[in-house]
Amino acid sequence: MSEFSKKQAEEQHKLGKLTAEERIGKIVDTGSFVEIDKYLERSNAVLGYPDVCAPGEGVVAGWATIEGRPVYLFAQDYTVLKGSLGAAHAAKITKVMDMAAKAGLPVICVWDSDGARVQEGAAALGAYASIMKKLTDISGVVPTISIAAGGMLGCAAIFAALTDFTIAVEKISAVSLVSPMVLASTAGIDVNEDAICGAKIQSEETGIAQFACASEEQAVDTLKDLLRYLPSNNLEESPYEIVEDDAARATVADGSDARALIRDIADNNEFLEVAADYSDDMITGFITLNGYTAGVIANAPGKTISFRACRKASRFISLLDAYDIPMVTLVNNEGVEVSLEGAQHCQIRTFAKLVSAYAESGAPMVSVITGKAVGEGYIAMGNKNCGADIVYAYPTAEISCLEAEAGSIILFDTKAKAAEYKEKFASPLAAAQQGLVDDIIEPADTRLMLIKAIEMASNKREQKLPKKHSILPL
Repeated sequence: MSEFSKKQAEEQHKLGKLTAEERIGKIVDTGSFVEIDKYLERSNAVLGYPDVCAPGEGVVAGWATIEGRPVYLFAQDYTVLKGSLGAAHAAKITKVMDMAAKAGLPVICVWDSDGARVQEGAAALGAYASIMKKLTDISGVVPTISIAAGGMLGCAAIFAALTDFTIAVEKISAVSLVSPMVLASTAGIDVNEDAICGAKIQSEETGIAQFACASEEQAVDTLKDLLRYLPSNNLEESPYEIVEDDAARATVADGSDARALIRDIADNNEFLEVAADYSDDMITGFITLNGYTAGVIANAPGKTISFRACRKASRFISLLDAYDIPMVTLVNNEGVEVSLEGAQHCQIRTFAKLVSAYAESGAPMVSVITGKAVGEGYIAMGNKNCGADIVYAYPTAEISCLEAEAGSIILFDTKAKAAEYKEKFASPLAAAQQGLVDDIIEPADTRLMLIKAIEMASNKREQKLPKKHSILPL
């Protein structure tokens, strides 16, 4: 390493960040990285201005293996022209994505840039747009995972939303369409980049980041955990793991704690929660069942379904469907959120989006109604008529158009017969008699029944009506 390079690396370390080469070294298997376009260099697009360019153009790109799995990846190099994004820089990134799509391999994106290569004029804007177009083209073809390891301000913030997953790092991530200085001055607050657009904001408030990590090392560990559950492309099955866990072991959790139930049904009680910090009334994440990957969508018992919950779940369902990953839905909610904020934030559209996500899906779907599924709370969550292959219910489940007291008033002109209404019109047996529930199961049998159902539905083939795409209620 030259003295200049050492100085640049030291400056990066002072910012609390690793260099691009160090990041790649921590992500990939030792000695596996093969770099491409190392010497690529292109001058400015605007005549009459001095060239601002360097070999490599501020991004390190190539392919490697991560725990034996081949991937393509790139890392913006802040030590070279502050990782500024221009035409050649973007060309290296889109080339990696093209190669990944052809090979059917995941793309790992490590972002750390000070912004556009302004000297290139409009060409710099075209560079951003070319990356956005390529991310859209390969969406649902190969998994794309972003690590926000520095600045993603302005147009670059859109990259985070266009990738399948974004991992943000506390203290160094900055993701925003508007600069923190402008946001701070508009709001009349101190300029604090981390508080305005850092990892905490993107994971808790916007949901753009599905994971917020305390360090770059933790971000790399999260990336590796995530890859365990993902196929390399949309035509390949998800990774299969040989597990020692007994498929027939009893499920101890009763459903009153959704996370406890998820861990209990999962192999070795392992659950990788996705978007854990965003909208605590909906739980999403990955497990394996008898070695097979499954995505879980679960209500937090005792809570209503908010518009944020709908956004969170519908995006996750769309991702599972794109890669044909089986999904398990655990239903137990208090219906739709009643709030002015919900009504004013496209609550109807977000509910419709969740319903359409289930209805559009062709992936294997199994649902378990562990508690209440009343009215909109039933409709929104993976029911039989919206495409679920198998629906189970606990003996204590409540499935009905209305709450028991309201139903009693309508049918019997009194709420005193709520218990009778619940028994005759809201019991799982009544739903099963009408074909909405396939079986009433004991909570102890949940793991075994889910494994059997997933294995049965794993080769599901469903022919949808021919069309270009649906008009989603975005």
